[in-house]
Amino acid sequence: MLARKLTVVQILPELEEGGVEGETVDLASYLARNGHRSIVISGGGRLVKQLEDAGCIHVQWDFIGEKSLRCLQYILKLKKFLIQEKVDILHLRSRLPAWIGYLSWKLIPEHQRPSLFTTFHGFYSVNSYSCIMTKGQTVAAVSETIREHILKNYKVDPRKIQLVYGGFDTQEFCRSGVSEDRVEALRTKWLVGYENKPVIVLPGRLTLWKGQDVLIDALARLGNYDFVCLLVGDTEENPSFTKKLRDRINIHGLANKVLMVGHCVDMPAALLLADVVVSASSTQPEAFGKVAIEAMAMEKPVIATSHGGSLETIIDGKTGWLVPPLCPEILAKAIVEAIEAPDKCKEFGQNGRQHVLNNFTALRMCEKTVQLYQELYKVNTFTDEQKICVMQLLPELNSGGVERGTLEMGRFLVQKHHSSIVVSGGGRLVDELEAEGSLHIKKSIGSKSPLALAHIWPMRRMLKKHKVDVLHLRSRMPAWVGYIAWLSIKKSKRPLLVTTFHGFYSVNAYSKIMTKGEGVIAVSESIKKHIKENYQREHDVRLIFRGVEIDSFTPSKVEEARVDRLRDQWNVTENKQVIMLPGRLTRLKGQEVFLRSLRAVTNTNYQAILVGDTEDNPGYTAELKEIIRANNLQNYVKMVGHCSDMPAAFMIADIVLSTSSLEPEAFGRTTVEAMAMGCPVIVTGHGGSLETVLPGENGWIVKPSDIAELAQAIDAALLTSPERLKEIGENNQRRVMEKFTASAMCEQTFSFYEELLGKKAGHA
Repeated sequence: MLARKLTVVQILPELEEGGVEGETVDLASYLARNGHRSIVISGGGRLVKQLEDAGCIHVQWDFIGEKSLRCLQYILKLKKFLIQEKVDILHLRSRLPAWIGYLSWKLIPEHQRPSLFTTFHGFYSVNSYSCIMTKGQTVAAVSETIREHILKNYKVDPRKIQLVYGGFDTQEFCRSGVSEDRVEALRTKWLVGYENKPVIVLPGRLTLWKGQDVLIDALARLGNYDFVCLLVGDTEENPSFTKKLRDRINIHGLANKVLMVGHCVDMPAALLLADVVVSASSTQPEAFGKVAIEAMAMEKPVIATSHGGSLETIIDGKTGWLVPPLCPEILAKAIVEAIEAPDKCKEFGQNGRQHVLNNFTALRMCEKTVQLYQELYKVNTFTDEQKICVMQLLPELNSGGVERGTLEMGRFLVQKHHSSIVVSGGGRLVDELEAEGSLHIKKSIGSKSPLALAHIWPMRRMLKKHKVDVLHLRSRMPAWVGYIAWLSIKKSKRPLLVTTFHGFYSVNAYSKIMTKGEGVIAVSESIKKHIKENYQREHDVRLIFRGVEIDSFTPSKVEEARVDRLRDQWNVTENKQVIMLPGRLTRLKGQEVFLRSLRAVTNTNYQAILVGDTEDNPGYTAELKEIIRANNLQNYVKMVGHCSDMPAAFMIADIVLSTSSLEPEAFGRTTVEAMAMGCPVIVTGHGGSLETVLPGENGWIVKPSDIAELAQAIDAALLTSPERLKEIGENNQRRVMEKFTASAMCEQTFSFYEELLGKKAGHA
């Protein structure tokens, strides 16, 4: 289905210069190019012509950003405008116009209102005036720092805050796109008599928090260094501060070295004059820092103060230098290093260009914003019947594939603006679940005792109270509680009942509960076959492979610091290959088989790591420690306990194992997570592992509980060349992306819900 063409109104005080204005024009132009109706309301300014040339409509209301009673005239005027123009999205970008927009929006009958979108552009003072920027139905934060600022200082539902980085125009800010004539024109205007001197540029409004004064103090410490510094910014906008800067320049005797050149309409050419660009924000951090992004886009190294958005955009030692705010001494040292190291500056510039192309383009910003517009518009035009409430039941939320799948489905539902409720006995993952927007209800429904049955009537009340549309049962004991509660409800009022068959449970009447769903999900073809052969259930059984959260399990998403932290914590031996076996410490996972196989491994240049909570099963943990001691494996094997950062853990591993023995893996989520991280794998050849691993292509398959064959596979893996291991890892990543992503699992699960709900409605 094609996305709807929208009518979008953005409101801001003026269109002169600055990051907010630039992003407004970039987005407005993008909307117009893509067939949307793009309207901007402001007090006017230099950028109006650019806006109109791009096919946008500009409406000039002179006092829309003025802090006086005159601005109040626009409240009713805007209300009428929004209704007449049939506006779909009202996007508010600055506090005073936001109050005008919000009050107008509230006066419109609810069914006629446009969707309300706000962008939180800065570290506004924390008060009731600034809280207007949190009133959007969706709130865009221009950096992770700003997102944290909002959550810390305002009572805002975290689900409605979306990270949307600002961006630069890749065609405008490109070295090859700027003619030498443009550069020469500015050189002639500003730099006659300063030929062959290092050029330092600080672009930005002349205001205290931009740090021009700190830069001047830093330059005063450069002694006999020959340089010229250009302060680029409108000298008439803030005349009192302009005078203070001129006085400071004269006091330090820098009148011939620091030039205040005024506003510049050609920043790409201006940046090309620079040898180094400075962003010296001082009393207040940059919320995002567009100047630094544009400088890196022009292949210029950047010196920036290490707070706010700069910490997210500049890579210290790779694209520039980060220095403490309000510290002219250290800023001076960074400037000297830049002046004395032109080769490093060139390298930083090239790195910076690639970095911003990968992360901070205007196109990326516009695409993300329009996607959020479309989602918000869709939500606001949904009927109540199109939104559903899903309740998932499981014993606890500590760790493991079932728990992670529950979290991922909850996140998916919330992101699609449905209601997600999880009932469990609690655990480590509850905070994450709730932070992502699901409701958690703590009930000890996993206890295998008659006391668990006491939850049946409370469960019945919860199903009715929350008007649950889908009851999704994920484990046997909670399934019995949920199923009996479900049966007690009048048939016409019952929610849809879905069960997920997660494992090769013992075949008996107790386990049969997992086949009672009106729809049954099998997590692998092996499980689907198991259900058919042992319970004679075939209708409405859907194969949906479990999946990996690619945003987490991708090597490029894991910072080196996280990996180094685990290496240090676990004291991983350098220059030894790392064999890792992650999983709960239980006989089913076969850790003892793995340890016994190590006695027969001939290549001893390895470090084996068992990852799993050592307190979860103390008897088995003690048995494993005894095997390690009895077989003199203390120097080869580490039991590191629970790990909350498995993506980083897999970055340490050269080979990852799954040695399930007594019972096959129903799917083998841990194996697939390792594959997503590019790890070669060794698995036992039964159950779901036969569907995820292709021997010879992305790993080794061995017979269950076969110690000798497992040892041979470990030896073979340790002797495999690094090039071949890398190739196997790349094969694994491709296979996961094609078949085993969490997004595909959630999409398929939700489609199954919809299909079953449709059938149920048809039979009503």
